[in-house]
Amino acid sequence: MSIKYIAWFSIAVVGIFWIAISSLAADEVDRVVVVVNANEPDSAAIAAYYCRKRGIPEANIIALQMPIKETITVREFVETIYNPLLKALIKQRWIKAVKANEPDVVGRERVAVATHRISYLVTTRGVPLRIANDATLLNPDSEQLPPLFRVNHGSVDSELSLLAAPPHWPMTALVPNPLFGKIRPSSPDAKRVIRVSRLDGPSVATVEQLIDRSLQAEADGLIGRAYFDLGGPHTKGDEWIRAAADLAAKAHFDTDIEQTQRVMDARERYDAPAIYMGWYRPHAYGPWRMPQWPVPAGAIGFHLHSFSAPTLRSTTRGWLGALVAQGYCATVGNVYEPYLEHTHRPQMLLAALLDGHTFGQAAMFSHSALSWQGVAIGDPLYRPFKRGLDAQLQQLTEHPLYTYVCLRQINRLQAAGQSDAALEFARTECMHRPALPLAYKLAQLYAACGDSEKTYEALHVIHYITRFSVDEVALVKQIADFLHQHNASEWAFEIYQQLIDQTEAPQALRIALLKSGAQLAAQQGRMNLSSRWTLEAQKLK
Repeated sequence: MSIKYIAWFSIAVVGIFWIAISSLAADEVDRVVVVVNANEPDSAAIAAYYCRKRGIPEANIIALQMPIKETITVREFVETIYNPLLKALIKQRWIKAVKANEPDVVGRERVAVATHRISYLVTTRGVPLRIANDATLLNPDSEQLPPLFRVNHGSVDSELSLLAAPPHWPMTALVPNPLFGKIRPSSPDAKRVIRVSRLDGPSVATVEQLIDRSLQAEADGLIGRAYFDLGGPHTKGDEWIRAAADLAAKAHFDTDIEQTQRVMDARERYDAPAIYMGWYRPHAYGPWRMPQWPVPAGAIGFHLHSFSAPTLRSTTRGWLGALVAQGYCATVGNVYEPYLEHTHRPQMLLAALLDGHTFGQAAMFSHSALSWQGVAIGDPLYRPFKRGLDAQLQQLTEHPLYTYVCLRQINRLQAAGQSDAALEFARTECMHRPALPLAYKLAQLYAACGDSEKTYEALHVIHYITRFSVDEVALVKQIADFLHQHNASEWAFEIYQQLIDQTEAPQALRIALLKSGAQLAAQQGRMNLSSRWTLEAQKLK
């Protein structure tokens, strides 16, 4: 029986495997194959740019005549992408194969025995993104499948990951991924699956930015904070994201978790978001739609939703286009409904990256289904944690985000039970490089010791800032609330007044500022001001 959801990877494969995909051999770059739409100049431009930046041989680029649209039919996929690409890969000896006798029901040429030497297959902007359903081309035995899986729509990239797979699986439904949960899979499994990643986004400029910023982050190491938004519709998804948050905290990232049913928005602190993982909104919103929001180089973004990637050209529809446009460099999503169990697992994706593996490895490791809906956007060679914290502390003291390196070191010292060392390190760094995130951390450390005078002293840097950037406002609000909680309400009120005078804060954040500021103003006896702020908050709501 050739139903895809029955594990097929026990089929014997004959032949000598050239080089295991999971290998971290020095020639991994030389084995990257880049696929281009010959009818779309942007596609070739991105491929050339990527190969030049990564040192990939130009001979590894394969250009095919494809439709210039994101969604194509099953027939278009077979005739313009699948069959021509399989033929080219065999001709150029990327795949060793013995062809099967006949094409399958949708017309795909099949191979009976195959091994390959591809480290990653990279599709570029211009290569179609997804395949529309065609009920006339379902596999003959598809009636045995549950109704939800009687479909042949899916991600182009996910279908291409099985170019070297055994010949008996149909496009209908999904295939269990034999590399799922296996960062270094066995040779038989690795032979049958090709790791596929995509360099795509709303514009050529955003894709080139992704390439450049991935390389920058690989050289410097990922720098920033981590943010996680729980409260989605299913317990299991919350468990996955919470597990990812635990991993970030254990890696000593300053980590915030929104745990209510309310979605995370501009009211939350969101400075230097090196890692963001959350759910469950159909389209990017708030900070993720603000192009000026400063996102660190190499940032990892993940928003779990069934339709997070119906297009990559839009910054308002779905999530992946918006994330790439904003500067995120590694993200995954779904082109159609995948169902929760068959999406990427965020905690597995992050675990593999933290272990030093590439984005291409992590994306395949964390995804349970192939020939399905998943897509991975990013440079598959990107290793965000190639440079460790110790090296960052020694070599990045002039980096504009070095404050966040210091925050990780403080967290590491505290986790090791070295509270005094953490306090001394924070104090020294704050003297040399005063910055709001570091000053706030130092104040929290002094407060934990019960030293009120030094708690206030640590935050004196705020007096010298006359205007806050949009990404600092929520942090400064947190500082004001902290001061109010530690009996410095007059100072807290002054900060609120300064923040409210800045009219460019996002609406949800401005409402929060007005409401909290009104309460503080009332406590300070400034009733007219309290009434005015309350009225403005009501009008905005």
